[in-house]
Amino acid sequence: MTVGMISGGASCLCHTAAVLALLGSFAQAQTASGPAAANDFQVLCSPCHGLAAKGDGPAGQGLKKRPADLTMISVRHGRIFPEALITETIAGMDMLADHGTRDMPIWGDVFISKAVGSGVTIDAAKKATSDVEERLKRLVKYLESIQITK
Repeated sequence: MTVGMISGGASCLCHTAAVLALLGSFAQAQTASGPAAANDFQVLCSPCHGLAAKGDGPAGQGLKKRPADLTMISVRHGRIFPEALITETIAGMDMLADHGTRDMPIWGDVFISKAVGSGVTIDAAKKATSDVEERLKRLVKYLESIQITK
C-alpha cells in the first residue's frame, strides 16, 4: 500500500498507523452484503477529506497538498460528474510512475487485497475483481450524490 508523501517522518508514521487503524475498522464494518458506500466514505475517505467531504479532515492537515473538496467535483468539471476519472483516481489507475508518489492511498489495491484474502485461485481472483469493481462503482455513485450544483 502506498501512503504517500507527508511532511516529516513522524507524520508519515502517524499517518500510516492511522490508515492501518482505519483498515481494521473497515474490516469490522463489513456486512454479509458488502460495505455500504457511505460507510466506505466515512471510514476510508473522511479522515483526509472530512465528514462533509470538503477537504478538511484531520489526517489531511499533515499532507503537502490539501485534500480535494469532493462536493465540488462536478463544478470543477463543467457541471458534469467525471465518473471514469473519479473511478481511476480512487483505484489508483491515474498515477504515472514518472510522476512519483501521490498523497492519496491507492484504494483499488487495498480493496483487491481485502477481496482476495488468502485465495489464490483464478475463481477467487475473478470474484475479487467483480467485488472490487462493484465497490468502486458504489463509492463513485456516492460521491456523485453529494455534488453541489451551484
